[in-house]
Amino acid sequence: MQYLCEVSPRLPGYLAAVAVGVGVSGLGAANVGAIASVDSGQPRVTNRCPVDALPLRRADLPALRRFGLALAPHGVHAAGKQTIDYRDAKAKASFPTFYTGYVRSACPARVAKRVIARTADVSVGYPHVNWSASLSYSVFLIARSSHGFVGWAQMH
Repeated sequence: MQYLCEVSPRLPGYLAAVAVGVGVSGLGAANVGAIASVDSGQPRVTNRCPVDALPLRRADLPALRRFGLALAPHGVHAAGKQTIDYRDAKAKASFPTFYTGYVRSACPARVAKRVIARTADVSVGYPHVNWSASLSYSVFLIARSSHGFVGWAQMH
């Protein structure tokens, strides 16, 4: 997988929009993006409400799943002596978000309803983590911005 960075004038200097794709040479509609550190070049969860979220479409579901899979390995790496095995992970995506209470608490009231409608829940399951029900899956809140997809919260 290749991560291409494009620094945006809208973002602080240490942030970049990252396109995630296989063998891509530019930022196109088929690519997905995230807010990430320029140093790591990897997608990260921003923990910031996407007040400028754009509408999602059913056609976005495969890209949302791929983006969730790209975010997954950047969470927990080990629990005690056990390591998290991210191989063969599977993702499911749906929108609008189920986590309406969280969105209302994390976002300004004036945009909460719009962000709820424009946020997808992406659940990623790890089939090789069969020793912990809690660590066997992650749930990310993902929205579309003008720079691509943004993972803005990890719910589990």
